[in-house]
Amino acid sequence: MNKNKLQNAVEFFQQEPGFKRLFHKFIQNYQSLGRLGGTAKLTNLTEVEQETLGGFMGKDFTKCSSVTIPVKDFQKAMGKTRFSGVDLLELLFLYKGEQILTKAEQQEEYLATKEQFFLELIKKYPDTYCQQWLKHILANKKGSKGILGAYRANSSLLKKKLINVLDAIKKLPLRNGDRPIVYHRLPVFANSVTGDPHAFDINTQQGRFLVSALGFIRALEDNSYRLVNNNNSEEIAELLSYFGLIRDDILNFVTLTGIVASEETTNKPLKWWQVCWEEGVVINAPLREILSAPSFLPANDKGVVFIVENSGVFSELLTKFPSKYLPPLICTNGQFKLAALLLLDRLLKNNIIAYYSGDFDPEGLLMAQRLVSRYPANVRLWHYTEEDYIKAQSEVVLSKSRLNKLMNLELEELRAVKDLMEKTKKAGYQEKLIKDLLEDIWKGR
Repeated sequence: MNKNKLQNAVEFFQQEPGFKRLFHKFIQNYQSLGRLGGTAKLTNLTEVEQETLGGFMGKDFTKCSSVTIPVKDFQKAMGKTRFSGVDLLELLFLYKGEQILTKAEQQEEYLATKEQFFLELIKKYPDTYCQQWLKHILANKKGSKGILGAYRANSSLLKKKLINVLDAIKKLPLRNGDRPIVYHRLPVFANSVTGDPHAFDINTQQGRFLVSALGFIRALEDNSYRLVNNNNSEEIAELLSYFGLIRDDILNFVTLTGIVASEETTNKPLKWWQVCWEEGVVINAPLREILSAPSFLPANDKGVVFIVENSGVFSELLTKFPSKYLPPLICTNGQFKLAALLLLDRLLKNNIIAYYSGDFDPEGLLMAQRLVSRYPANVRLWHYTEEDYIKAQSEVVLSKSRLNKLMNLELEELRAVKDLMEKTKKAGYQEKLIKDLLEDIWKGR
């Protein structure tokens, strides 16, 4: 074909605005079909399009608001002009000014470019965990959606963020098994890695990427671990602490009495904690204090502690005891904070038995399940029978959305209560069980 004729055709159609939308439709068809064909439908025709297209196709479009032009008809019409013999696909390529890729070709190119993107990072970071995480993302496995979405949005920006996360993985605090040797505050750690103390704030995309990476790594070390809800701040706090990173060690606290910090080897109570027990002090122990103590024990040496969810119940129970030498009682103040979990880690490793009582609602049952799952050898459910539920039952009707949470309840010990709750649709509260809880504490104190 005469190259001059092709170039003349390109210049002609580029200079005629009446062909612009039609050629755009032809290009879209080619990309979708993978070949030149189909039809192009144009709506809301302009006067210029009516005149230009009608004249070219040899039809009267002056009264048409829309037209449908098959590609083959356009090719026939072009064959009757001075551009006869011009290949329409070549014309479209030159008209657009760049190679036109079909959707299949675009996807193939995208996948090749994405693979190269991650392979470069894999080569740069030989650390085992870094490589496994990157390969996990490249394979588009569970938990990769957010990162791959960020790649599509801006691969250059993602690369900077992933480099920060990978550098963080390499610099995680040293651990002894599954326990950190030292703890670093997250802002200080972030600053040491990136120069920005807020680089890994969990409300940022980069912070979420770090959480995703740490969740993946922990699952490699513990097959039973799952990051259930990456929007749950306490669950994230617990994950970070596993790697020696602490978000807030002052406002994160657990309320307790009758428990003392002790030396790990001798079990000798630390003086300040011992004095607090002797004076009947109730302590809001911040995470900072929990982390500074290697071990905890019940002050009365009975080997048993009691845990309640509700602060009002906790306080009411304590009013029934002398002002000094209070029983070993812990209040989680609702959902378990990291301070409570790390206290229990250090307490229950000493073969202590913990009795846990919470509210009878879907959230309360799931909390009980979580505690038993975390400490299966040490935690005992405390007044969680059907009879207890009936006694604690209130007039609060549980909504369908709340009852649906019971689908996540798998603990066999709570099955009977779960079934009854689904039937009655009523919540029950600890306040109605205070007398029973009190009797047990008196026996075990």
